Amino acid sequence: MIPRALRFVAPALVMLGCQTSAPVASKATTPTTPSPAQIRQAGNHLVGSASAYLLEHSHNPVDWHPWGQEALDLATKLDRPLFVSIGYVSCHWCHVMEREVFENDEVAAFLNAHFVAVKVDREERPDLDAVYMDAVQTLTGSGGWPMSVFLTPSLRPFFGGTYFPREQFLRVIHAVEEQFRTARNDAESRGAEVSNGIATRTPSGPGSALSADVLHDLAKSALATLDETNGGFRSRTKFPTPIKWRFLVDAYRKWGDPELGAAIQKTLDVMANGGIHDHVGGGFFRYATEPTWTIPHFEKMLYDNAQLAALYLGAAAAFDDARYRAVARDTLDFVLRDMRAPEGGFGSSLDADTAGKEGATYLFTPSDVASALGDDAAAACTSLGITPAGNFDGSNVPTRRGALTDVATKQWEKWQPALLAYRARRAQPFFDRKMVTAWNGLAIGASAVGYRVLHDARYLEAATAAAAAIWKLNRGDGALTRASDGGRATEPAILDDYAFLASGLVDLFEASGDLTELEHALTLVDEATTRFADPAGGFFLTSGAAQEPLGRRIAVEDEVEPSGSAVMVLVLERLAALTGKTELSDRASLALHRYADAARERGLDMAGWLSGALLENGPFYELVVAGKGQPLVDAWNRLLPSWASGVVLSTDAPSDALEQVLPVVAGKTAHGRAVAYVCTHGACKAPTSDPTALGKELLVGWTR
Repeated sequence: MIPRALRFVAPALVMLGCQTSAPVASKATTPTTPSPAQIRQAGNHLVGSASAYLLEHSHNPVDWHPWGQEALDLATKLDRPLFVSIGYVSCHWCHVMEREVFENDEVAAFLNAHFVAVKVDREERPDLDAVYMDAVQTLTGSGGWPMSVFLTPSLRPFFGGTYFPREQFLRVIHAVEEQFRTARNDAESRGAEVSNGIATRTPSGPGSALSADVLHDLAKSALATLDETNGGFRSRTKFPTPIKWRFLVDAYRKWGDPELGAAIQKTLDVMANGGIHDHVGGGFFRYATEPTWTIPHFEKMLYDNAQLAALYLGAAAAFDDARYRAVARDTLDFVLRDMRAPEGGFGSSLDADTAGKEGATYLFTPSDVASALGDDAAAACTSLGITPAGNFDGSNVPTRRGALTDVATKQWEKWQPALLAYRARRAQPFFDRKMVTAWNGLAIGASAVGYRVLHDARYLEAATAAAAAIWKLNRGDGALTRASDGGRATEPAILDDYAFLASGLVDLFEASGDLTELEHALTLVDEATTRFADPAGGFFLTSGAAQEPLGRRIAVEDEVEPSGSAVMVLVLERLAALTGKTELSDRASLALHRYADAARERGLDMAGWLSGALLENGPFYELVVAGKGQPLVDAWNRLLPSWASGVVLSTDAPSDALEQVLPVVAGKTAHGRAVAYVCTHGACKAPTSDPTALGKELLVGWTR
């Protein structure tokens, strides 16, 4: 996020009882501490890390430690506060703070003498990131990356912020050190207060179930928060938040509300037209830095692009709109071209910076366009909003305001490859090839659904290869790991890794019919239940074996990624329909009912739970297609109902092996021609071989 910590620096220093004038003189470095120059040359404790982000900081003069028992024990032994800096490799402001602050010898000398400095890659340790982000938001009212948080040796946060320029940071660390040294009780009390507040933040339950009327009201209430001029939700910055829009798309499909439908299309159109969408290379940047979606923050994340591809595929079905299918194709093509890891899965991100300049790879001037397109330059500049004045530091982020309708024209098909080839000759942003399990699950699912809708075998091949790579490299001794890089596994997985991967594998099974993918999904759900389930309902973010500084937490709200608990609920509902296992649907209902009151109160901030409640209200269908029935399969794929789980048999009758895993297929046979069966809890409507009739059957209880 855009750095906002600066406005909290001065009040924070007053809180600490210090002036905001020149810092006090630092203590001399202890004899056992290497000098900044020595650390810069030899490296610090991050040398040899698997994380590209940690390696980036491994020759800072700061004596960084990775999070681990060695660093925590050292803080206790020396009785020093910990300074924990959390970021990720594609983060622009993380790079800025490294150059301005962590490469500075004065900063390094003071940190090394008075703190235990710890670097955390938020993509490898999202659990630590989540708990200390809560702390920073409690302390300052804001959050973002790089995150800067100061802990007591008992790991309680007593001061924090995000990005600090060097002089501000020097004042902060002197003030924090002085408070810790001279007013220790105040620091400990503040840390205990923040920690206790975080520990009690998870909402309690159970509550009454969310009825269809309540869900409809919650969907309608979202209209009051929309930016009617620019689309999206009213905010100074604009994040795509696809999980919220996916719920609203399904709500529109449930009730057919025209006002809601218009609001959804407005936002989908402005995002696809704006600078947050990379019109030349495909895919989406992480967010827009202003309300009109024109100027993005330039990093590209796998989790954003996977979710947005799935969103536009769902919207294409809801509105029968070829424009949205084109955006989804464009996004999936980008992911396949630029985000494939050598091991077969998908990497994590593309950096916001190129050679130290934000967005340098992506910007165009009129002369750039002329070099790429020659005589077509003037028309292309008009189409892409490229002007001599520019919209970003004298250059241009391409946009296509009002031009989404021509995405498939021959003219654009001619220009886009030439502009991409021109751009490809530039220096390119760093690609973090780290394969995060959860994000690969999202990409596997989006690619599998893309194959079903767009009939492009490349997407199915990519999804299958990624699933194989993750199963091979990110399972270690049988338990998932959070990520791997170059075949080297990192930290233990969290709930999101199990939930998102299981969801993607169910999508892949529905696209491919490969029973192995479904069996893997069932295995993951069983393992997740053992490791993460809360007997009261829902799922903890981390396993019982994990050592969490402020205790285990349940993350119920959706952020830029969905709540892992909510995704697990959706997976349980889908698998229950396919397998007939009522214990799966019972577990989903227990979680939904426990957090029903919280979802009722928080609305779209718990959109994933609302989606689960919508499916629980039903009707939720089981679909079986027996025989070679591509027209029937096409009817299902074209409709793409989130409220139906399906099995496509490759033969006229199911095998015994398939019936053992999926009792729903028992007795479902073709009768001389392909037949589709639509069932609810095992009770089936009359079978049909008519694609139009199948579509109507799947829409009973839903309007779109």
